[in-house]
Amino acid sequence: MSMHHRHPLGRFSITIAATFTLVLAPAACGSAENTAPPAEPTDATSSVTPSAASSPAAPVSPSSESTDLGPLLTITIDGEEVSPNAEEIHLGTGEKLLVEIDSDRAGELHIHSAPEQFVPFAEGTTDSEIVVNTPGTVEVEDHDTSAVVALIEVH
Repeated sequence: MSMHHRHPLGRFSITIAATFTLVLAPAACGSAENTAPPAEPTDATSSVTPSAASSPAAPVSPSSESTDLGPLLTITIDGEEVSPNAEEIHLGTGEKLLVEIDSDRAGELHIHSAPEQFVPFAEGTTDSEIVVNTPGTVEVEDHDTSAVVALIEVH
């Protein structure tokens, strides 16, 4: 019976791989038309899986100053200017997201998780961490400006 369970999962994985190939193939073809060398489509085709794997990680790259303790989100606040703007971060359920806030004023971050969380910060540099235990998309917002600094995809 265990073989029966593996078979549908195997098909599911193949379907996902085929979907990635179909979605990315037109982009590879488009770039091949612009730059004619026949070797380039082969390179693009062979890199479909790595580029698909690195695409979700790409928005995390500023956060990928990862420490051994987990990913890092660096927030800079200068008056009304808040950055980053809706940075996408992928986080496992219960995984720590380290947050470093460099601000010219005191304030509070609101993490719209269930239950909602609040991270107070002082003028200067404040280090904190966020842990979300419920899967879904969670906004991290500066309370004073309502700026969304990050969108955390919790898996």
